[in-house]
Amino acid sequence: MKVNIDNGFPIDFVVTWLDSNDPKWQEEFCKYKGITTTADQSKARYRDWDFFKYWFRAVEKYAPWVHKVYVITNGKFPDWINSDCDKLVLVKHSDYIPEQFLPTFNSRTIEFYMNRIKGLSEHFVYFNDDMYLNAPVSPDYYFRNGLPCDNNAESVYNVTAYHPTTRFHISVGLFVNVCVINGHFDRREVVKQSRKNWYGFHLGLVDRLMSFIISRYHNGWFVGFRSRHIEQPYLKSVFDDAWAKESGMLTESSTRFREDATLTPYFFRYWQFASNKFYPVRLNNGRKFTLLPLYLPKILRALKDPNVWSLCLNDTANCNEDDYQKMQREVENAFNMKFPEKSSFEKYI
Repeated sequence: MKVNIDNGFPIDFVVTWLDSNDPKWQEEFCKYKGITTTADQSKARYRDWDFFKYWFRAVEKYAPWVHKVYVITNGKFPDWINSDCDKLVLVKHSDYIPEQFLPTFNSRTIEFYMNRIKGLSEHFVYFNDDMYLNAPVSPDYYFRNGLPCDNNAESVYNVTAYHPTTRFHISVGLFVNVCVINGHFDRREVVKQSRKNWYGFHLGLVDRLMSFIISRYHNGWFVGFRSRHIEQPYLKSVFDDAWAKESGMLTESSTRFREDATLTPYFFRYWQFASNKFYPVRLNNGRKFTLLPLYLPKILRALKDPNVWSLCLNDTANCNEDDYQKMQREVENAFNMKFPEKSSFEKYI
């Protein structure tokens, strides 16, 4: 990929991280959860695979053009972080999340308020700490003509089965997102503003057919968008607009622990779509993998594949402790071979 580092405006990266081994965090978690140990069914949501330093090494190697990197934590930062790095901004939850919602153990609450982070640029890319750059990327991979690059492939809402551990997974939240979007936008009017955005060739034939079916049978409503669990470019002003017009449901969704029938941060992605504030692209260079032994060979191959520009290594409660220990060693070894040198974001002592 040819990397063009001049996009005409600053682009920041934002990443969230948690030290789940921190005794203070464990004590607060147990207190508010009403349990006596953190070894419960939610462990995979907070488990630290100890790969975070490779996230920074990848950013420095593959996106040296980034303006600032904002690292969000509950207040405990990695011991190895170089707080003197010019590009690094350390952000605590209490710096930008209203006090009434703290402490929070819900990543959705942490993400809802990112537009309130002091100094954050209008154009930013949000990463979970399990999303890694894997090859050189240009600013125009994320933004073109000042707009976030994204693919708005629509889908009829997919109902998934209930599971005692994961309950409804993320499905109910995505449905809530669409319901609220329909309370503010008429799909027919949105499409009239830019038919290219909704029927263009960035969508495959099946996706364009789906768009036409939705336009014919769903009475001006959006019904869903295809999910993508990789890093996400955003406009800060879209967060501002959504909060100005739907503070009620966003506030109600700012819970201490994750709940099913609340908005998810993808709500802001949907708002960008419905506002036609996105640049349509195909999006075929990011991959998501679940951290299970079954997928380990594919993960290791992807780490060596220059055509995979970014990847997400998503933890799961189905990865037991023995498998976790084995995979942690193998994936860390692969990361260390790929990124053996410390970055300027790390201390050198």
